[in-house]
Amino acid sequence: MNEAIQYMDIIFLAVVAGIVLLRLRSVLGKRTGSEKKDPNLFSYDEPASQPSDIAKPITTPKQKSGVASDWFDNEDFLNGAKGAYEMIVTNFENGNIKELKSLLEDNVLNDFSEVITQRKQNSEQVEFSFIGIESAEIIYKDLNSSPMEVTVRFVSEMITCIKNNKDEVISGSLNQIQKITDVWTFSKHKNKKNSNWLLLATSAD
Repeated sequence: MNEAIQYMDIIFLAVVAGIVLLRLRSVLGKRTGSEKKDPNLFSYDEPASQPSDIAKPITTPKQKSGVASDWFDNEDFLNGAKGAYEMIVTNFENGNIKELKSLLEDNVLNDFSEVITQRKQNSEQVEFSFIGIESAEIIYKDLNSSPMEVTVRFVSEMITCIKNNKDEVISGSLNQIQKITDVWTFSKHKNKKNSNWLLLATSAD
């Protein structure tokens, strides 16, 4: 009798175990090796890198240091040169030597002084009106040498009339505006303190 009861218990446990296995298989499914991975899960596999996906560092070209012309601004220079041109021409025609000393190199100052002195000796009178500068352009510059040099072509308009001691017009006209083209070279010493740009040479174009 006892043996029959034990046998029935074993059968019952076997049935229960079979039911549990069937339930687990229905829930977990059968692993075949072809299942899709959950995209929401992290993958620890190292992804294959694609050439187009590799980030390259952004590089900017290096600026050359110590370039002599880095500090030189053409527009600023021309603005100063035009102001100097008007001041020099006006003071020269009016015979103001003192006003020219701080603007001219010695050789140009000597040449201008000789012309002004000769006019005074001849009792010549100059009537002058500066109309304006039509254009100014840099046609040459050397910023590596000392002194540095910058050459500018000026096109200006002015009225110039020179009369002798008899009040006769010997040059120019009071009624005609003249268009003048001048080529001036300015120089500046690098190593001198408080060095300014000075008029080094003049020529007509």
